[in-house]
Amino acid sequence: MNMPVNATTSFQAAVDRKPASPRVSARISHDAAPGRIRFKHPGLIGRKRLARAVDAALRNCRGVRTTRADAATGSVLVEFDPPAGPAALARIIDAAAAGEEPAPLAGESAALALSSAASGDQHAAERHWHAMTAGGAAELLGAGLSRGMTDEQAAERLLAFGPNELPRAKPRSAVAIFAQQLVSLPVLLLAGSAVLSLTTGGVVDALVIAAVVVLNGGIATATEHQAERTILGLSDYAPEPVPVLREGVRRHIHPAELVRGDILLVERGMLIPADARLIESSELSVNESALTGEALPVQKNAQFVLPADTLLPERCNMLFRGTAVTGGCALALVTETGSSTELGRVQSLLNAVRPPETPMQRQLDDVERELILLNGLICAVVFGVGVYHRHGLVAMLRNAISLIVAAIPEGLPAVATTTLALGVQNMRKRDVLVRRLDAVETLGAVEVIGLDKTGTLTENRMAAAAIHTAGLLLRLEGDRLLHGDREADGPTAAVARRLFEVAVLCNESSVRPGPDGPLIEGTATETALIEAALAFGVDAVSLRFSAPVLENAPRSEGRKRMSTLHSVEEGRRLLCVKGEPSEVLALCSAQHTAEGVQPLDEASRANILRANERMAGQALRVLGLALCEKDADPRDECDLEWLGLIGLVNPIRPSVQPALRRLARAGVRCVMITGDQSATARAIARQLDLANGGELRVLEAGQITDLSADTLAALAGQAQVFARVSPVDKLNIVKALQTGGRVVGMTGDGVNDGPALRAAHISIAMGGDGTDVAREVADMVLASNDLNGVIEAVRLGRATYANIRKVLRYLISTSVSETLAMLGAALIDGGVAMTSTQLLWLNIAGEPLPALALGLEEPESSVMDQPPHDARAPILSMGDFRHLIREGVMIGSTTLAAYALAGGTRNLPRASTITFHGITYGQLLHAIRCRSEAPGLYGKLVHSQNHKLNGALLLSAVAQVAAQLSPATRRALNLAPLGGRDILTIAGIVLGGGLANSIFDYAVHIRSASAARRLSLGKPS
Repeated sequence: MNMPVNATTSFQAAVDRKPASPRVSARISHDAAPGRIRFKHPGLIGRKRLARAVDAALRNCRGVRTTRADAATGSVLVEFDPPAGPAALARIIDAAAAGEEPAPLAGESAALALSSAASGDQHAAERHWHAMTAGGAAELLGAGLSRGMTDEQAAERLLAFGPNELPRAKPRSAVAIFAQQLVSLPVLLLAGSAVLSLTTGGVVDALVIAAVVVLNGGIATATEHQAERTILGLSDYAPEPVPVLREGVRRHIHPAELVRGDILLVERGMLIPADARLIESSELSVNESALTGEALPVQKNAQFVLPADTLLPERCNMLFRGTAVTGGCALALVTETGSSTELGRVQSLLNAVRPPETPMQRQLDDVERELILLNGLICAVVFGVGVYHRHGLVAMLRNAISLIVAAIPEGLPAVATTTLALGVQNMRKRDVLVRRLDAVETLGAVEVIGLDKTGTLTENRMAAAAIHTAGLLLRLEGDRLLHGDREADGPTAAVARRLFEVAVLCNESSVRPGPDGPLIEGTATETALIEAALAFGVDAVSLRFSAPVLENAPRSEGRKRMSTLHSVEEGRRLLCVKGEPSEVLALCSAQHTAEGVQPLDEASRANILRANERMAGQALRVLGLALCEKDADPRDECDLEWLGLIGLVNPIRPSVQPALRRLARAGVRCVMITGDQSATARAIARQLDLANGGELRVLEAGQITDLSADTLAALAGQAQVFARVSPVDKLNIVKALQTGGRVVGMTGDGVNDGPALRAAHISIAMGGDGTDVAREVADMVLASNDLNGVIEAVRLGRATYANIRKVLRYLISTSVSETLAMLGAALIDGGVAMTSTQLLWLNIAGEPLPALALGLEEPESSVMDQPPHDARAPILSMGDFRHLIREGVMIGSTTLAAYALAGGTRNLPRASTITFHGITYGQLLHAIRCRSEAPGLYGKLVHSQNHKLNGALLLSAVAQVAAQLSPATRRALNLAPLGGRDILTIAGIVLGGGLANSIFDYAVHIRSASAARRLSLGKPS
């Protein structure tokens, strides 16, 4: 930024000062005791409101321990420690009693004066920075506009008011999570069952129920606690240092170290780190969508002084934390930091509000309610049949309660949250940082991805490849300028040198001497221009030193060029212009040729435009350059002298074409959105085969400006390339692509991508060289700019969605099997297939650990060979429910058959024991079946190893064996001894249910494949 900071002193002279009026002041009435002082202020007598204001002001001061202002006597008693002192305290009392802000003080007392209004939101809300001049705000803050804060002042204020950080929600403690587990419906039902057991002498049953509650609650607490920590960590990212003016020197500091009174050097691409009053501004535009929801950038102007009641979106002289600078530059005075900022107040409200459930959680809430209702009716039937057969009212009530607890897969929404959180952790290990939990849901449903060209499809580096100047198209090879096979002649090379000099001067990159040559810091485009000039022999460092920038008009919305005004020798002025070729050419009236400066006639214009099209058709990014050697306005350029075109090559990443083919195979349509000219964009799209062998359709920004929303949506659905687009165009294109319910993703890495990223269903910031703006707005951040990172994110998103389906399949089908076994036994002979304690054990040994392990399944090999799932469809369709019920019926039926063969009520202990072990091991085998939706069991056994599932199944199986072998647990669970025949019966239950389900799966698969073949052949089914 090239704005002179000493120009800001004019603002201090413009401060409106009111004439001082006489007023009463505080005087010390007693100060004999160290750290204790009493003031007398006659203005407080009889005025309770003022006394409260004095108390509040003093309490906010660093060092003040206690304070008591008495409206009856006008006395103020203060107990304090350093750095608070009598003089500073008296001034704060005077200011508060007068209903004013404390006057700015020097050194330590300045920080104390600030604290009376800065430390609390209530006081900060009373300040109207937008209604003050910049000088007035600086005076109130005790800050200097010309040199900024001193290091001592900044350190003192940082100590007094804390770091510039937003308050973060604290995760619930493990105790709080465990306590919440105890008030869920299943636990309350279990508690009722335990009370019944105690009142009827079933002490062992009551102890087992208590153990079940503690163990189940412990597992749920551990998983939920980890999930919450993961979710709260989604917003973690390391912000970039921000430029400030300290002691008259430009420095870069961590945003957390900013204090009120600091001078921000605001630049394009910067994420505003604190609320600030503009001091000076130049073509400044800011995207405030993070705060106001308005996606379009707003123009800012430091000169305005606004009414106090101006609404926040209309405060054009203010900058707010969390907003993004999309154009221009400025100086700004930090007025609020941390929780006192506008965003901080919103954050405080958000921390007090429970976040809304994700769509999947809401769906599973509905599923859980329906299952509770259905299983409740079934349990009522089991209870009624048992009572009818005189099994005992209390015993059957306990059984019914235990059945409903075991049969309902409680906490389905929590299962979704936990599985999503596990998916987020898995993605982080693969350098995919997810910043919003429901983004994982959306990833699996993405149908269209808008790809930003620069940095995503192409490498984030550029090199000058060709120029067109003096009527000739020339090729650049190192320091040589070739026309065909011959080097350019002297006059042509002189024009080319002038072209490169303007490219160095009209450039946002910084250049400084280095041990091995000039060091360049800037964007890929700007760096490539300076590197080309250096190769051609231009001394960039000396040139910039001899022609300092006086004024700068950067690119902005509706302005596709940059202009800089320079001071050259003998007090002359030089205006340099660089930008979109046709826009720059339209401002020119002359051209530099080998014969000197000549008028720019229509034939020459046509020749330049043809050269531009030819260069763009070679996939070059083309810039036009011109100058004016007289004093001119960089914001109103005219009568420029055309110098020529520079074509920059932006190599396509080698990994892009295979990645695009893989996304197409996965049913994801990719479109390219770029600010390049149509010819350049078309050439790159052809190289990438974006149309997949079909006709390539390119839409240019000028073609879509006046289209209706419906027409644009129709065209957007057919185009593969959108060219010459602005940030607003990108936003409109994303909205058009979303028409019809399509789920749209957007990649980006720059400031201009911010609005479109926010509007997309899922936004992906390419993190390799991306800006803070893109990372802050995006739902997920990739560690690199490689498109394979996008594929990995989609693959893991789909896998997480599939894993949630696997967990639900396991929990619901096993619940159906338990319900069927109990209901069937009651209907067959009025018996009880499993006791209440057996059902509760089953709820621990057979469900939680395998379910959690299924949530950690690796993506299946075919996950990217299928189309995305329908985001509007429920996670489990009616067909899915029929499939899950059928699987549960198969397991439950084989179990019920074994119960009957074991004697049923005629030998209930043996029949109950066989049923108990059979259904438990059957469910553990079913967990393996749930690893994939492909038919058969063998393929799932040899499927890529899930060591966590293997461990969970082994642990559950060992626990089941131990329960049978241990006399204590055998008595608690009412288990009978097992013989060899019984073990074979249990094995039959396990294998029978698995085999029946596999046969049924194959039959359904063959039928579906046959129907698909008939459909492909055009035969009726």
